[in-house]
Amino acid sequence: MLKQTVRALLRLCYRVRVQGMEHDAETGGRTLIVTNPSSLLDALFIASMLPRRMALAVDRRLARRWWMKPFLALSDVVEVDFSSPTSTLALVRALERHHRCMVFHGKRFQNDPDYMRVLEATALIAEKARADLLPVRVDGAAYSRFSYFRHKIPLRWFPRVTLTVLPPQKLEAPRDLPPRERRRRAAVQLYGMMTELLYSSTRIDRSVMQSLADAVRVFGRSHVIAEDQERHTLTYGAMLTKSQALGRSLARAFRGEKRVGFMMPNSLPGLVGFLALHCAEKVPAMINFTAGARPVVSGCRTAELKSVLTSRTFIRLGELEALEKAMKDAGVRMVYLEDIAKVMPLRDKLGGLLAARLLRVPKTPPDEAAVILFTSGTEGMPKAVFLSHRNLAANREQMLCVVNVNAGDRMFNCLPMFHTFGLGIGTLLPLLNGMRVFVYPSPLHYRIVPQLFYESQSTVICGTDTFFAGYARYGRPYDFFNARLVIAGAEKLRESTARLWKEKYGVTMVEGYGATETAPVISVNTPANTRRDSVGRLAPGLRGRVRPVEGIADDGGRVGELWVKGDNVMLGYMRAEAPGVLEPPCDPEGGPDAPGWYDTGDIVKMDAENFIFIKGRAKRFAKVGGEMISLAAVENALRDLWPDVRLGVVSVPDAKKGEQLALVVEREGVTSGQIATAFASRGLSPLWTPKRILCVKEAPLLGSGKFDYRAAREMVLAEGPRR
Repeated sequence: MLKQTVRALLRLCYRVRVQGMEHDAETGGRTLIVTNPSSLLDALFIASMLPRRMALAVDRRLARRWWMKPFLALSDVVEVDFSSPTSTLALVRALERHHRCMVFHGKRFQNDPDYMRVLEATALIAEKARADLLPVRVDGAAYSRFSYFRHKIPLRWFPRVTLTVLPPQKLEAPRDLPPRERRRRAAVQLYGMMTELLYSSTRIDRSVMQSLADAVRVFGRSHVIAEDQERHTLTYGAMLTKSQALGRSLARAFRGEKRVGFMMPNSLPGLVGFLALHCAEKVPAMINFTAGARPVVSGCRTAELKSVLTSRTFIRLGELEALEKAMKDAGVRMVYLEDIAKVMPLRDKLGGLLAARLLRVPKTPPDEAAVILFTSGTEGMPKAVFLSHRNLAANREQMLCVVNVNAGDRMFNCLPMFHTFGLGIGTLLPLLNGMRVFVYPSPLHYRIVPQLFYESQSTVICGTDTFFAGYARYGRPYDFFNARLVIAGAEKLRESTARLWKEKYGVTMVEGYGATETAPVISVNTPANTRRDSVGRLAPGLRGRVRPVEGIADDGGRVGELWVKGDNVMLGYMRAEAPGVLEPPCDPEGGPDAPGWYDTGDIVKMDAENFIFIKGRAKRFAKVGGEMISLAAVENALRDLWPDVRLGVVSVPDAKKGEQLALVVEREGVTSGQIATAFASRGLSPLWTPKRILCVKEAPLLGSGKFDYRAAREMVLAEGPRR
């Protein structure tokens, strides 16, 4: 009777909905219920809504608090100290006696390293008792007054709550491992299970504007969501109103055009302009204005762009007149935001205000293109990458499943929106999840960015190793004192950079890995689940396969070229050779499972726990004297000699050995003899020594900060053969 009464009250107050109840019936015998910790009400929801009575394993300190007593009345309670082996044994016996048990604790999930200790204990319990694991997701309780995040997100008394019951699973840790290693391996398996639980029960069938409307409903119109260096701010209400009004004007300006070029800096007008194109149901094609006229014009032709939305002020301040002229000469129409704003009619302003108040946004199908990005072009002409609304939503949810960020955090984003990292993680993730974002137009201002990070009280920043090394050199020791999460991607994080950040700022950096084609995250380390020298585990919902590469030892089939498939993998490419033709991702050797697989082009090692270790690009291997040499490995060896010097290694034709290595380096006086001596002392092959060396004052870089290998190779070839 008590259980029925509580269930009725919860349904009345929280409008509780339960999905997947049939999976509960699939469990037989001993069952351990695992859930994502979000609020103190989680146990009450699960105990009252699931049909069978269960025992509740509660952290001892939590169980003895007076306000927990009413919540524990619906279950048999077992007090547990997860660090004590005797308590773990007691819980195993309780599971054997009661058959159904749930672990309830006060630990946060993604970023709390202590949570892995809880997972180890939970995994050990499940293994010892040979129990089924029943994952249950509690969604919505985090916004209640009993939330673990009550000081960081807007709370309501009675938010809508959904329980999602997923199919039962079993842990399968190898039996031949030592006990400690088996326990750790089982904990990693359970961690993966928990992230998959979170991801599989999220909604990814939402367009960008629908997600924005959802965020407004949760956080309110007055929630400040964006700020710039002039200390101008935008609330959700103002952003939605401006975007809706501008979108009506843009719909007329680009009538008959489905795809529109977008060339704006990382700024508040840039955010509004991007969203306005979505309000006008246009697909923004993000122009990389740092790439040079030839690649930009090629990209416009590839995506069949007739017009580009930009700003006269931006072109003047960015000194982009030559690029503007090149696009005009190629027949691309330039439309300026200032001109649109001057002639915006009153009906657009009133219509935008009304639509924003009523939260009416375009209901774009999730599988339609949401944005067009262009590859960096490090090894050829850029390709147009089409990402759908589902791709963007999936990757946001994948990140939120493994990285603990919320509305209490502040994102500092200085990465350009034409870069997938800057758009997907730096802009859309905070914007659509209530996290205030500070926008700054350039990551290259090494003295200014640290100062602004400090002044804006930001807690999260993403960037590349090149940028972070610059911030470490010029920043003051207290500039990043508030940093809670620093994620490096797009290029390898050097040990010297990570060490400098730890020593100077007290910040432990984490490294991630991704691609434009995956919107962008493929994997990321977290403080709770990391592996030295790796780039993390595959994101939840993402499948991976490693294909052997000729000339590279496969180490039992776990080293080779990485292919991935998942909801965040692009719709397809448009190539310069076939403008307007969308080429979906496909594995030519995949058989019936071929569609949807994307070849990353990276040579990786994947260990037994699916941690990924990057070995190099498939195209960045050279065959010298019949031996395959990783150019990335040679670069890493050279960076050990000169940690703070920009350099890159490329391969060029060689009449005798087929190919030879060439080094482009920002350092004077470097000779092959110096490198050969250093490599010999470390036992490295003489074939690793670059035979051609080009010392330059400034190494070629892309706008994202990555080394420009295509330009470097052209520089070496232009220099002529070595004398």
